[in-house]
This record gives sequence, C-alpha cells and structure tokens, in this order.
Amino acid sequence: MAAPPPPVKESWTIDTQAMFQNYSNLRSFPKSQNAEANTTIGGLVFGRKARKQVIHVIFAYAEDLTESNLQFLESSLSADIELVGNLTIDGQSNLIGNGLFTLQLTHRMLESRSISEFLDMNVMFNNEHVLMEGASCVSKVGYEWSLRAGREQEDVKSAAERLSMASFRFTHVNAEHGLVIREHKKETATQKYLDKFSKGAVPFKDVIQFTAMQSLTRDTSNDTEDQKLVPTVKVTKDNKHFTRLVTIGEVVFPAFFGDSSFDLYTRAREAFNRRANNTMMVTVNGIRAGRGVTTTTSATYLPPGWVSLLHLQLPTKWTENEQKSYRVRLHRLFNLASGKPCLRLSQSLPLHSDSVRLTNKKLLREPHLAISNYQPIGVVTTVNGPYNYHHYMQDGIDDSGWGCAYRSFQTIWSWFILNGYTEKSVPSHRDIQQTLVTIGDKEQKFVGSRQWIGSTEINYVLNELLKIECRFITTNSGAEVVERVRELARHFETAGTPVMIGGNMLAHTILGVDFNENTGESKFLILDPHFTGSEDIKTITSKGWCAWKPASFWSTDHFYNMVLPQPPTDAI
Repeated sequence: MAAPPPPVKESWTIDTQAMFQNYSNLRSFPKSQNAEANTTIGGLVFGRKARKQVIHVIFAYAEDLTESNLQFLESSLSADIELVGNLTIDGQSNLIGNGLFTLQLTHRMLESRSISEFLDMNVMFNNEHVLMEGASCVSKVGYEWSLRAGREQEDVKSAAERLSMASFRFTHVNAEHGLVIREHKKETATQKYLDKFSKGAVPFKDVIQFTAMQSLTRDTSNDTEDQKLVPTVKVTKDNKHFTRLVTIGEVVFPAFFGDSSFDLYTRAREAFNRRANNTMMVTVNGIRAGRGVTTTTSATYLPPGWVSLLHLQLPTKWTENEQKSYRVRLHRLFNLASGKPCLRLSQSLPLHSDSVRLTNKKLLREPHLAISNYQPIGVVTTVNGPYNYHHYMQDGIDDSGWGCAYRSFQTIWSWFILNGYTEKSVPSHRDIQQTLVTIGDKEQKFVGSRQWIGSTEINYVLNELLKIECRFITTNSGAEVVERVRELARHFETAGTPVMIGGNMLAHTILGVDFNENTGESKFLILDPHFTGSEDIKTITSKGWCAWKPASFWSTDHFYNMVLPQPPTDAI
C-alpha cells in the first residue's frame, strides 16, 4: 500500500454529484462471488492537473484496485486526463498510483450525498460542475503485430512498447485546412493553433478529422516534400509460426481554446500510446482467458453524466455471452449504470468518416435539440436518448399517404439501436409487413402492399423482433389525449422512448410534453413523419415538422391510440 500523499494547498474543482452517482452505480453491482474477497471500497481520482479539475472519481472494491486496472483506466480516458489522487472511505483503502492528494470520504456522506460534509472534510475543493468543452481531433492509425506461437503475450507487450517508442514518427495532416500536427520543439510552437475550431466547441459534436502518416526518417523537423510518409507502421519478427494481428486504431484527442501546436502534438502522441496500450491489454486478457488472439475495433463513447470521452478497443470475435460479460466488467470498472446499456457498439460516437455506424448517417439525429426559440409553459419532459428522424420518401420509397406509421416505427427502432438495446438494423416497410404475416396477423398479399398499419401492428412487430413490451393509452378523442399528459410525462421520465400516436388516419411521434400543473395548459413535442423534403434541419424546425404543438393539435372528433415502448431494465 502506498503512503498517503502530502496535503495539497491548491484549490481544485470537483463535481460532487457526479462522484456520488459513481458510488451509487458501483454499489448497484453485486460484490465478488468470492466470499473471502475484501469488500472494502476505495478508488482513484482522475483529472486535469493544469486546470486543477477533478473529472472522474472512480470507485472500486479492493480486489479491483490493481496496477493493471489503473493502467487500463488511464489508457481508456481522454489524453488530457491523468491520475491525480486516491480516496479513503472511513479511513480504509488501498492506495495505488502516484496521486497528488487523497479524498477523505465516509459511507454516510456518500449514501446521503452530503455536499457540505464533503467540503468540510476536503477544504481544498470547490463544488462545481465541470463544463464539457473542446473539439475532437480524430485520426485513424493502422498497425500490424506479428506474434510467435506460444509467446503471444510476450510479443504483444513488446510490440506495444516499441510502437509507443516510435509514436514520435506520426504526423497528423488535415489537407483541407492546411493543418499539420507533428513532432517539434516547444520553443517553435505556434500559439493558439486550432482556436478557430475549438472556440465554443464540444467534443462529441465538433470534430477535426486528420490523416495519420508515419515518417520514415528520424528527423521529423524536416518538412520538405521528399520526406517519405506511409499510412501504417508494421512490426514483424523473423519466425515461421506466428499470428499477424492488424488493428486500425481510432486516435482521438481534444483541442482546447488556447492550445499551442506543441500542446496538441503532445496530446496526440499520448492518445496514440493509450490506444496501443488499450489494444495490448485487451489482447493479453483475451489470451489469458483462453480466447486466443482476438481482433478489436475502436469505439469512442460519451457515457451518461460524463464530461469527457471514453475510448475503448472492443473485441470483435467473441460470442455474445463473452461480450456481455466483458461489458458488465467495464460498467463496474467505470462506475456506469448496472441496468442500462452504455457501451454497445451502436452507442459509440461516429467521430470519423469511417467510424462504425449501425444506422443511416444521412438521417438527422435528435432534430428537437435544434429548436431554439421555445419558451416552456410548465415542466418539460422529453425523450431520453438519441434517435433518428424517419419520414416519407426516404430510402428510395414513395410512401407518401400511407407510410407514416411505418416511419414512426422506424424512428422508435432507431432509438433502441442508438441507446444500445439492439444491433439489428432498422426494418424496412417490407420487413415490417413480412413480420406481421409471419405471426399470422396479416395475409401474404399484405407484403409489398401500400396498406396502413397502426398502433397494434407496431406493438406486434416490436414484440416479435425485439421482445419489447409496450404500454397503451387509448382515448376516445383529442381532448382525452390532453387529459393523459401526466402519464406521458411519467413515461418520458422513466422509459424515455419515443411514443407513436395514431388517430384521424394519421400517425405522429411524440417526443415530449410540457405541462403546467397550475393552469392545466399543455403542449406536445411532435416529430411529423409526413415530411417529404430533404434532411434540412432549418426547414424541419422552422416549418413545424419537429415542433411544440398546442393541445388543439389533436382533433376532438377522432379517437387516438398511443404506443409506449418499454425498454428492458436489466440490459447491459
């Protein structure tokens, strides 16, 4: 056990609510199945030293507080974030790593989420939410490792070390904007190098894409045109029996306002080294578990409540049970929720043009977030999680006049993909029709027709293909839709899925409600599948295709049925 670090006299920022939530998330996981395991809880504190910000307080049972887990955590975090401290709870913990300070915590404080008690015991901290900021610089780097039979673990480790030592050779180029991030001395750095891109940026949305090149000369300061560059690095051994492991790593590093070119180069190199180390550790663990040498794919996430990105190499050839066990381990290790998907491949951020996507990248995602001029009348509750906007005339299908419910269904399905509940692609109109025939709800002639479907059919297909249960709200008129606004608000607070509503021979998607308890006034956030134009967010939000609608939007002369899909509560 390491000795506690000396007291730090500087003032740091910490988000105590995020810390309390991490503790709660860890406690939601069962303790070790080993009855003799030490169930003492300790943890690690990661942050930005230069800014004196705590970004993550990661709690762990004593059995998980190991140097290998520390290395894995660091290799998965953003390149600007490092270990800055440890923590003790009621004076007990295993201290590892070289932190600057040790947080003093108690179980009572953590269970009651007492901010005042924390600040009294840790006077060097200010409680403040850390804002997410900076653009994401993204570059694809390929590397190839040759692993001798019987010595794969040894060769993976040595290959990762050599790759890290050679990382100075990589140059990252953005030809469109004339940007080059490469090795150079701090004294020759260009100040505020990417400020026009990073000012006001957020890392999950604002991306600068680079192409990675490797210099074949040691003198990387030579900027002449005849300097040889190749897109990948190859590590080989002269051995007849080996496995060749090829990885395309997605190297992501932040660019903050005010960064110099040297800051960015240092961060790019650190991000590359972390990606190589993460690949190495996943590969070694797979070999130790008897799964052999496995290929991996890069995935970048913004988990719920996080203010920085998470970078992982995910195994691609493991069975679904093996992958689920691995995700459970990652959720526990990073203090993510125990009953909700966070790290499915479908939830990764498509930062690079070649990033893995399980939905159509041409579709608009979460158009309601672009509504900027709405003034709430009461308490607003909306869909929880991303979705894509499906509407008439997409995918080369002319479904104007009959396909609105199909499109609302597709929007709902996209929510289940993007929130990690399935990796099955969005069903086409024909897929939906065939499913209804397969379960005996429709005759064969229904397939390929232009016949409508409604709320009942949507429920059947979700249940058949995803095993998703749905709740129903049935009303006799539009006036009753308004009367059920509290039920809709509870749905968005708990389940969080889009709601399909059908009536008056039309289908719409409800994304949220705004309800004033005092006046009884309500409004509905509507996504309209009847739109036939192109994916222009300005047109869609300004012309009412995605907009807040008054209660009078629903006809008092027609009945309405609402389908409220219920996501599983035990999925990871």
